[in-house]
Amino acid sequence: MAVPLIRQLASRVVMLHAASGDAALVAKAKICCTDFLAAALAGTSSASSGIAARATSAWGQGACTLIGLADTGTAARAALYNGIVGHAEELDDAHSGVSGLHLATTVIPAVLALAEECDASGMEAIRAVACGYEAAGRLCRCMDAAHRERGFHSTGTVAPVGAAAACGLLLGLDEAGLAHAMGLAASAAGGLFAFLENGATVKHFHAGRAALAGLTAALLAREGLIAPPAVLEAREGYFHAYAGEYQEESLACDLEEPELFAVYHKLYSACGHTFPAIDAALLLRRELQRQGLGVSAIARLHYEGYRHSALLTNTEPKTMQECRFSIPCVIALALEKGSVSRRDIASFGADPHLLALCRRVSVAEDSALTAIFPAKRAGVLSANLSDGRHVSLRVDTPRGMPRNPASAEDIRRKFLVETEAILSPEAATAVLDAVNRLDKAPVRDLGRILREGITRLKP
Repeated sequence: MAVPLIRQLASRVVMLHAASGDAALVAKAKICCTDFLAAALAGTSSASSGIAARATSAWGQGACTLIGLADTGTAARAALYNGIVGHAEELDDAHSGVSGLHLATTVIPAVLALAEECDASGMEAIRAVACGYEAAGRLCRCMDAAHRERGFHSTGTVAPVGAAAACGLLLGLDEAGLAHAMGLAASAAGGLFAFLENGATVKHFHAGRAALAGLTAALLAREGLIAPPAVLEAREGYFHAYAGEYQEESLACDLEEPELFAVYHKLYSACGHTFPAIDAALLLRRELQRQGLGVSAIARLHYEGYRHSALLTNTEPKTMQECRFSIPCVIALALEKGSVSRRDIASFGADPHLLALCRRVSVAEDSALTAIFPAKRAGVLSANLSDGRHVSLRVDTPRGMPRNPASAEDIRRKFLVETEAILSPEAATAVLDAVNRLDKAPVRDLGRILREGITRLKP
């Protein structure tokens, strides 16, 4: 009898868990945690943060940190709230080999909440995080193309399985228990890409709900709730519902390295599918400056990208969320400002020059670029200049991708920039130091330092 696919995935996760004390893996997990905290602390200034805090305020007191708040909450509240704020500013990491899978803001909130509640060690949490990334990354590789084309958002549909795996390991579940935890999460997963049409902030809920669903599934599995053995491959199972076609080899094959190393880190506050366009626009800006020209020398701009990026065509974005999912907008910002930060995006609507430049950008799909995605996230930006010349610039690997990676120092700098309005310099340094020694201290130490940093800023 064939081994059920969810059991094969559980076996791979257990194998990684046994080897996850590797120094390189620990170092990468710390980078992911630092990056997540940068995104989450930045997210505490968002409207979604206040909404999530109010909506969960009746969930009771507990020992778990609510990022950006001085009080604490239950593990369930912390997982949901921290997942939402971690995704609110589009600064959290994502998987480079699939579409739409945000791992830090779904796996890490669940792990931190449960680890604080159980008083787990930082090393246990690090190992769980690595395994959560592994479970979700492998599962999404099985079906990404068809999954996305049907309108499913893998942050909502796949990431709960990763969060369940991570929490299951923290709870001490064996391979069979882990399979049930992941199967329960798969049975209850959901998330739609319809938010692209108007920039709806339900996208943030996808992340928070994934963290909460994974945590809940692991707790239920520990108490004996079971999932169907063939939850993935059954006729009415996960793959047939969400993809139709799937390649199960990704669940059990030997990968070049753990999925933790397949994530990219965001150096811009925007959708990752816009990054080739941003990098190309920054190259164009430098080329124009080298020639002593400004943005006014551009008569027309045309961008060609792979299918998922070519959907981001909005030339009239009105909200920050719409701006983050508009290639014309981010190209205009990169050309005019030289960066695409939260501050730049917030200023977009008040600058008529930016809007005029945005309207001069057209976007189209290049089938050749679609064919090489996701191995390459490529894009080509072409500019017609007012003097009749034509400039074309191609980017195959945007900054932050595994093959053009952000360094630990890049992420440290990102943390300091994104938290400067939230933490004092001393508090920011204390948080960074706490993450750096996470493998040698309990998770509660990191939570306490986060809360103290916020408290000190309050009058």
